[in-house]
Amino acid sequence: MTGAVRNFIVAGVMAFATMFACRKNVTPRISLLITVLGILASVQAFIPDFLVPIAGFAVVIAVLASSPYLGVSCLMLFSAIPFLITERSFEYFLFYAVTGMIAIALIYGRRKTGVFTDVIVVFILVYVLLYTGLIILKRLSLTPGLIIAPIVMLILDVVIMKITGYRYYTDVVKVEEELYLNVVDPEYPLLMKLKSMNKREYKRAIHTAHFTELFANKFGYDPVLMKGLGFYHRIGVLLEDDASLNMRTIALVIEQGFPDDIVNVLKEYGDAVSGERISAEVSITIIVDTVIDRLMEEYSKGFVDIDLNKFIDRTILSLFSGKDSLLKKSAIPYSDLEDIRKHLKGEKLYYGFLR
Repeated sequence: MTGAVRNFIVAGVMAFATMFACRKNVTPRISLLITVLGILASVQAFIPDFLVPIAGFAVVIAVLASSPYLGVSCLMLFSAIPFLITERSFEYFLFYAVTGMIAIALIYGRRKTGVFTDVIVVFILVYVLLYTGLIILKRLSLTPGLIIAPIVMLILDVVIMKITGYRYYTDVVKVEEELYLNVVDPEYPLLMKLKSMNKREYKRAIHTAHFTELFANKFGYDPVLMKGLGFYHRIGVLLEDDASLNMRTIALVIEQGFPDDIVNVLKEYGDAVSGERISAEVSITIIVDTVIDRLMEEYSKGFVDIDLNKFIDRTILSLFSGKDSLLKKSAIPYSDLEDIRKHLKGEKLYYGFLR
């Protein structure tokens, strides 16, 4: 009775800690699943290891929650509980933890392709290598149990990885891709509303998105993410209240159900201040948006004979030099910055659309 009570207490405490630490990625369904699997992990302390493949459960959690960080946290939970209860060997805990993290990393790394065959082969090889090393480390003599149990557990792990990898791709990745493509459609309702309410901001948004997508493809960033950042970095102008433009932007995209990745880069864009590190993606957007905005401003004043080479050099330089320059600690590589500067200076005919 004492052992059973202790099991439930340990499982409850660790499940709660995991949910609290990852609360942004946890839904009620995931919370319930974590609790159930936490209890199951405590039961595992009294049954053979191969009946409950902990690494596989961690992958299931990572898939359902769409978060590798949550998956690693749950892996620690499921791996640690039986060893805390029974005070078993630390080496076995390390084996479970490492193989589980490798499984999560492999599946998450291939999440956008849906092809997991080679991933599973790599996992099997690492699993066998680590288990062989564990036997040598423990100086255990080979017995049928030492061979059969891990083989059965490996088979269960592979089956779980295969099923959850497929489900992850179809139920999470494909759904996210469709949502992404919908959001960056130039005729998305939010953009159409911006076009009808504020034509200058709409023009600024679509031309910024044109260049951010172009540079994303050029430098190997996510073009859909960059295009979304270009479209919606000032979408908060649609709301009229006392909040800052950034707060209005974030409130609006969250209300629209935008993907988390786009929401996160929009937050970074709005929170960007001098002296803090700014990612390359956000830096590119700031450069492009600043050039376009200032050019539109010049054209609106009737200045049509602008020396574009000097104008672009001066505009970009103002973002990087000086005590309060916004991109003082930008993460953008210098070579990419030079390519951006040269490309923008070569787009003389394109800027006619800004007039």
